[in-house]
Amino acid sequence: MPKHLIWSKDFTKEEYDLVLARAEKFVREGISPDIARGKIVATLFFQPSTRTMTSFQTAMLRAGGGWVGVTGTQGISMEKGEDLEDTIRTYSGYVDCIALRHPDDDSAEIAARASRVPVINGGSGSKEHGVGAALMLQNMNHYLGRLEGITVGIYGTPEINRVCKALIPILGHYHVKLVVDDLGHFPVPKDIEAAAKANGLAELRYDKLDNFIGDVDILVCTRGLQKGIIPDDKFSKEKEQEILAKYKPITTEHMKRLRKDAFLEMITPRIFEIEKAVDADPRAVYSKKEMHAEMCLAVMTYLLDLKV
Repeated sequence: MPKHLIWSKDFTKEEYDLVLARAEKFVREGISPDIARGKIVATLFFQPSTRTMTSFQTAMLRAGGGWVGVTGTQGISMEKGEDLEDTIRTYSGYVDCIALRHPDDDSAEIAARASRVPVINGGSGSKEHGVGAALMLQNMNHYLGRLEGITVGIYGTPEINRVCKALIPILGHYHVKLVVDDLGHFPVPKDIEAAAKANGLAELRYDKLDNFIGDVDILVCTRGLQKGIIPDDKFSKEKEQEILAKYKPITTEHMKRLRKDAFLEMITPRIFEIEKAVDADPRAVYSKKEMHAEMCLAVMTYLLDLKV
């Protein structure tokens, strides 16, 4: 049976350390065009994506491999009525790994059961962005130079953000202190909190952003709304209006209170959550060159047992 990355918990701390080392090597030394020669990734994205999908595609191309993929059901047999399970089974006969994003919460698990090759979850409904933890850890580790014992702030809506659901339990492995401003209504889900504490999370507390912005090593902003992830009929207009009323964008005034050696990150895409004037600040890492392709390649080469 192939090894998959369906939920972030599928990797141990030792495996995260390994893929982090691989990704940082790719960042420092570049990607050799021979690493994945002859390998193919299928990017099967049934929800919109810019960064995750493109990261897998460019990573494989730079490493000497190739990609095939879809952005919806048009042009493939799902348009005729074929289900996800049979589609995954078919694609897994042609490629070496699959990166999947799908609107159903159980889609990643269905794919893993059907596939002959590793499946990487790039978004399974509203449940979890399985590879999202690795992508976020890479930026934290690269800019801070460490993960152990850091203080991470989260501002926004972690309850409904699938990258947060993937990331927070893994922060526990590194004994992180976590402080959250959830706008008063969108806390970390209890099962996610429990998993993080079981992994060794040093602290999880709630406070107002203004009270802790000067204390964190990195501040992570979530996307406020979840259009394109949570269907409109499952997210009330009242909740949407509540978020829009309470989510005050990060401004240059906030950056004056962020430590000089701290960083601002965002779970993109940015819609309104950070004012564009902040982008020029060197601590605003979300606006710098992303290292997602390097981490996507690190995950793929690990799952495919390729030497780097």
